[in-house]
Amino acid sequence: MLAPNADLENAHLLAERLRSRLSEHLFEHIGRITASFGVAAYGAGETKDAFILRADNAMYRAKLSRNRVEQAA
Repeated sequence: MLAPNADLENAHLLAERLRSRLSEHLFEHIGRITASFGVAAYGAGETKDAFILRADNAMYRAKLSRNRVEQAA
């Protein structure tokens, strides 16, 4: 998901809110689910591939312990 005009802190808060709501919701037929998110802020002059890679790496770090949000370095 892209959050234009959101800084890293606000993007983290948005992802945390989504993660929390998803884990609290009881879905019909499947029950509860968890979600892991990687959050990154686009850096000036950064390529889109580098930006996506940083967010992807943060997501994989989040998945190591599941149901959490990790910020990119």
